[in-house]
Amino acid sequence: MRIFDIFCVFDNNSFDQDPFDFLAAFKSKHELDYSLHPFKSLASFTAKSSDWIFGYLGYDLKNDIENLSSDNMDNQFFPKMHFFNAEIIIKIKKQLVTIIYNETYLESEIDYLFNKICQIDIINNLSDSIEIKSRISKKEYIKNVCAIKKHLQLGDIYEMNYCQEFYAENVNLDSFSLFSKLNKLSKAPFSCFYRLNNHFCLCASPERYLSKTGNKIISQPIKGTIKKLDNEIADNAQKKKLINSSKDFSENVMIVDLVRNDLSKIAAKNTVKVDELASIYTYKDLHHLISTICCEVSLDTSIADILRATFPMGSMTGAPKIKAMELIEQYENTLRGIYSGAIGYISPKKDFDFNVVIRSILYNQKSNYLSFIVGGAITIDSIPEMEYEECLLKAKSIFKVLGK
Repeated sequence: MRIFDIFCVFDNNSFDQDPFDFLAAFKSKHELDYSLHPFKSLASFTAKSSDWIFGYLGYDLKNDIENLSSDNMDNQFFPKMHFFNAEIIIKIKKQLVTIIYNETYLESEIDYLFNKICQIDIINNLSDSIEIKSRISKKEYIKNVCAIKKHLQLGDIYEMNYCQEFYAENVNLDSFSLFSKLNKLSKAPFSCFYRLNNHFCLCASPERYLSKTGNKIISQPIKGTIKKLDNEIADNAQKKKLINSSKDFSENVMIVDLVRNDLSKIAAKNTVKVDELASIYTYKDLHHLISTICCEVSLDTSIADILRATFPMGSMTGAPKIKAMELIEQYENTLRGIYSGAIGYISPKKDFDFNVVIRSILYNQKSNYLSFIVGGAITIDSIPEMEYEECLLKAKSIFKVLGK
């Protein structure tokens, strides 16, 4: 059986908002070469292709969009962008299975792949728990939040996404089994597994960055998170608490304004609108406030132009966007890489859907380095200790699958 060094798997966990329930792509037949200019190269690649395209955008593409740089430590070494056409594609919607592959593959190989992905919910326990270390202490985290709040008081920014890294060294693991466990625990609507040679991203994202259907663009940023409780009465109180939180609502509104501004760069005149403002969405363990902002674009607007105008997403940067990204580099000490980037697909019709890479485990198989990054929006109303606890809440499923 052939081993595939490049493949990705998308699972929406029965959230019926996609043209599929499950989508998998194996083995690259064509890959994007972005050595000259990432977005120009992507525009050319997508224009020439009449096939499905799968790939990701790394956060540090911001340096190719704005006059920015990234000098923080990088222990993962993900390439900043990757896109490919696949030799084998498996799509599942309800009871309908569609498999596209070329004739060089044996039916037995396709059957093996299909059976493998059908076992995605089978949980294989890790033989040992993994020793997780924090890149900064709680004291350092709180100190940095206080420093960020001074920038807020001075009016440098209105909101900033601040993140911290947790990591483990000398880790040997079965990445796909670990993803199966994370996916089972999280049941997130934008879950995916991405392998690029020795680089693995195990993603249990609840957030959509951007989708395109026909000439309609949709963005759905998350700002506002609270734990879901088992007791129905107590949980209803939790939801009311989130809805009535002036801090969470203001965070959400600020990012909605940022997204509206980004979309206006490529939108047809007078088409940017907010369909939902800070609506409650409930997933397995958490409640979120999610807004839906949409616009229409001219059919000749390139995918690369749409992505370049809106990337990185506002929910993972802050407002004003450029200043927030400058301060992110100042106060964080880990290169984000694929984290807070986006993974997705582009259909032959040039529709696309990309998630936000959060709630994700990153693994470098060559160096045996495992890490995950978590963060949240810092505003003038932020209480540093509570921001730290929110980071731990968001990483709860990851800690659990790693045996902590």
